[in-house]
Amino acid sequence: MDVVNYTPLFLIFIIAWIVPLMLSWLEITKVPSVIVEIIMGVIIGPYVFDILEDVPYLKFLSKTGFLFLIFLAGLEIDVKKIVSSFPRNKVKMVDLISNSLLLAIFIYFGSLFLSLPFAWLVSQFIEVDIVFFTLLLPTVALSITVPILKAEGELTRKFGQIMLMEGAIATVMSIILISVYSGVLKNGFQVELLLFTVIFFAFLIVYQIGKRLIKIRTFQTLLYTLEHAASQIRIRGTIALVLLFVIIAHWIESELVMGAFFAGLWLSLFVNKERSALLFKLDGMGYGFFIPIFFIMVGANLDLSALKQFQSSIPFILTLTSGFFITQIIPAFIMVKIFGWKKAMAGGVLLSARMGLAIAFAQIGLSLGVISSADNAGIVTSAILTSLISPLAYKLFNNIGEHLHHIYIFGGSRASLFLAERFKMHGLSCMTILQNKNIIPEFERKDLTFKQVEKLDTQVFDDITLRTSDLVVVLTESKNTNKKLTKFIKNDLNHSKIITRKNSASRDLVDSNNEIKLIDHDEILATHVEDMIVRPDSVASLSESFNIYRVEEIQVSRKDLHRKLVKEVAFPPSGSLVIQKRGNEIFIPHGNTHLLLGDVITVIGNPTALVEFRKILEQN
Repeated sequence: MDVVNYTPLFLIFIIAWIVPLMLSWLEITKVPSVIVEIIMGVIIGPYVFDILEDVPYLKFLSKTGFLFLIFLAGLEIDVKKIVSSFPRNKVKMVDLISNSLLLAIFIYFGSLFLSLPFAWLVSQFIEVDIVFFTLLLPTVALSITVPILKAEGELTRKFGQIMLMEGAIATVMSIILISVYSGVLKNGFQVELLLFTVIFFAFLIVYQIGKRLIKIRTFQTLLYTLEHAASQIRIRGTIALVLLFVIIAHWIESELVMGAFFAGLWLSLFVNKERSALLFKLDGMGYGFFIPIFFIMVGANLDLSALKQFQSSIPFILTLTSGFFITQIIPAFIMVKIFGWKKAMAGGVLLSARMGLAIAFAQIGLSLGVISSADNAGIVTSAILTSLISPLAYKLFNNIGEHLHHIYIFGGSRASLFLAERFKMHGLSCMTILQNKNIIPEFERKDLTFKQVEKLDTQVFDDITLRTSDLVVVLTESKNTNKKLTKFIKNDLNHSKIITRKNSASRDLVDSNNEIKLIDHDEILATHVEDMIVRPDSVASLSESFNIYRVEEIQVSRKDLHRKLVKEVAFPPSGSLVIQKRGNEIFIPHGNTHLLLGDVITVIGNPTALVEFRKILEQN
């Protein structure tokens, strides 16, 4: 019986175990663990301490980890959300700056088109493969952008969705384009090149089979029965699925990563990403076993001897790093109209992070012979630099006085005063534009932000920078003024995020394609009277003690709470969890309910308790 040497694998997993522990203990949250894993791989590799023995199975496990990384990247993509984002009617110019999918497509192709002249310019001074570097520059690191967006609570918002869709499109297109380019280099422009479309047909066929299988009750029962314990039937089926697409990619002589990616894409159509135990298990297999081996082996195989004249490599590394940022930030400025300069800049900087896919590209380029060992080392170094700089720069630009949601209230009535006071209590940024001087002392006494004008008319907007994400509440006491302002905001400013009185809105302002919300005073009054009669105690308690007890929605964004049980968290005793929303599901939380990143928790409590709830649930 042959003796297998497990010492190298043991060494790798000691590193893979210690790295996240140390980063967490030292509270170094802004440095991705994969960067440290690559650096540790370099240290134990042949060019530093040379303590990692070269055994054949490590190469196999590393390649499997590479495929698993791409598979999980495909699984991260929400195909249904992308499809549902397509404009249903004729695409207008306004859609380009308001539709999340179109914005994401523009950013990716803008980055791709900028990459070509940049790669050509670099080739005039440094010998590079123009096509390869054109495809390399727009790659996006979902493994870095997604956790940061989750931690910031952005994933469910418009900004986060644009970032996620752009990353998804970049991942899909990059893998397809590098696979096609690989086929061209291997076989030239031949009819056989069209074989790569076989994987698309295979995807559609397997998808149709999957749709029919999940409708069969017996099949569903078997999956449920055999899901746990020794069978783990879903895991076995998933591995078989990955291997099926990888074998198809091998058969058509395409890159194997294309097969792994399409397997992840296929599975993403059939799993509930918020509640699926299968995803937890796949994450455990991938990030717990295969993927750390890949990243540590990337470091171990990094040819540092190619950088022995490091001084001569600095121009290439700096140029490539600059290219990653320039080609991503410029197209991201299309978001200025929606989010402002700083938020758009933050988005472009975050999308500039390069890690898993860029390193995967480098491995492919090395195997194709289009880059040298020195180029490979330079690409990995640049990816590490961008992964360190991007998260820090994102937080810097994202926190400089830019708010995602501004609210403007037009009108100096008592209703406007109460509304502004409530927005302040909820921590929402709000500005009240008022004409009535008599109510100003009330605003000043309650320290509310306001602007007094001589006349509430359309000229007020000359001094206001209204962005697409801003909410406008028109609550003046004049029906004609409400109507005039609402019509101007909608028709002249092309802004539809408006709340106004129903009796102030003419028919031309009401249609199914905009976001204008109408307040029916009579309906609200009737509802309140109904509550006072049917639910008198609840109404009395909430209205009389508004300053004491309040209801608030808080999104879970702290990473250390992910998958924890409610009973494991020390919530303040002077408040309570009321409702938990996860995706489209709403349920009542109890002690054994899991908390997941992105969950929206409705809580009730006094102001001190709400502050504690925010500290516990939100990322600092």
